[in-house]
Amino acid sequence: MSQTSPSPFPEANPPPSSPGSRLRSWAARLVLLTACIGTVATEQATSDDVSSNEHVGAPLSITTAAPKATRRVVVRATASKPPDKAVEGELRVRVTARWIPDDPAQTTSPWIQLLVSHADHSSGPDASGVLVAGTPVTLEAFASLFGDCKLNTGCEWPMDVGFQMQPNAVPGTVELEWTAQATAHAVDTSSVPKGFTVSVSAP
Repeated sequence: MSQTSPSPFPEANPPPSSPGSRLRSWAARLVLLTACIGTVATEQATSDDVSSNEHVGAPLSITTAAPKATRRVVVRATASKPPDKAVEGELRVRVTARWIPDDPAQTTSPWIQLLVSHADHSSGPDASGVLVAGTPVTLEAFASLFGDCKLNTGCEWPMDVGFQMQPNAVPGTVELEWTAQATAHAVDTSSVPKGFTVSVSAP
């Protein structure tokens, strides 16, 4: 009758836990749970984004002789029952540029820049591209809507849209068509305020 040889790695039985070790284990879990709750609490809730109408700006032109132009738009956020909540968002501007050199045989390609900024700031995000005669160029630029704005006291952002072409380029004209659209949301709430609307318009 053969005997089964003992395993070289006998199964180890875990030592019985003492009341002190159990308390330490629960304390560690409690610390971890508290840290998780604290992390979640610091993440500020926001409502879903609401989009504005697409504002179609009046077409305009810039030239080598007058290479800059600025147009102002105003973004507003309102609600039928406005809560005491801050509002944040973003403005997107899209422009289509067409380069028409005075000399049709001219092949030089100047650059163009689109700049979107708050009316009380000197600079902001920009987008740039190279102009080619006969080929429309589309650019997009974005700017954040920020500031100490509470919905129950009115939220309004005057924004400047700047267009600039290379000033020392060959003589010519850039025809511009542009649109602006905003999105915004309420901060510190997951619910969209009742009657919440966002608009973009000329001043």
